[in-house]
Amino acid sequence: MTHSIKSLRTLALAAFLSTATALTGTANAISSDGSVKLLTANFASRSVVQVEAGDFHFKPGQVAPVHTHAAPAIGYVAKGSIIYQIEGEKPQILNAGDAFYEPVGIRILRFDNASATEEAIFLDFNLERAGDPFIVFENPLTEDIDRRALPTVKLEGQTIDQAEVYSTELKPSGAIQLASNESTLGLVAEGVVELRVEGKPLQRIVAGKTFALPKAGSQATLVNASSEVRANVITFRLR
Repeated sequence: MTHSIKSLRTLALAAFLSTATALTGTANAISSDGSVKLLTANFASRSVVQVEAGDFHFKPGQVAPVHTHAAPAIGYVAKGSIIYQIEGEKPQILNAGDAFYEPVGIRILRFDNASATEEAIFLDFNLERAGDPFIVFENPLTEDIDRRALPTVKLEGQTIDQAEVYSTELKPSGAIQLASNESTLGLVAEGVVELRVEGKPLQRIVAGKTFALPKAGSQATLVNASSEVRANVITFRLR
């Protein structure tokens, strides 16, 4: 292994370790709008041209092949539990409601369904430069992976070196304003919300679906479409 590859792996591992407390849920912080921060991921500055997303459904006991990422990957466990292990670290359990970060260049040894009886679902957003693949497997796949592609978000080469993940509970008919100084990706985890962006048609988004504000400067409000039940929204804020 060359010195440059060793350096890349060292930097990626350091970036991963900087998010360890957020992954275990011990350092969650509440923002001014009541959102709970699940994760902060810091990585080497990159010109991101697109965010490619996947919605993965793992059967009970399904094991992910060893793989690496050419682009930082951030994500969220929507259902079940995942055993997550990167090379050089002990395995950890990610439960429904947890966010995660997969760094560039480090081998992901495990990303497996922790249950032998229940399905696991997670979403993965990859912050790709031009030409970056979504994922790199060490060996040819021997089992099909149920990956349901989500809309790819074009960012036109924005320079990004940080991603933060927040969980926001919207009370019945409640609303939050999305920051206008950062690109934002979102997942509706529970309920139905309306995305109101100045100058654009209203979007109605149901649980399990994603949305995006790809350009900083957009004025947007998220509103719980129900006057009776709460909604929960996960936002991925890119800086």
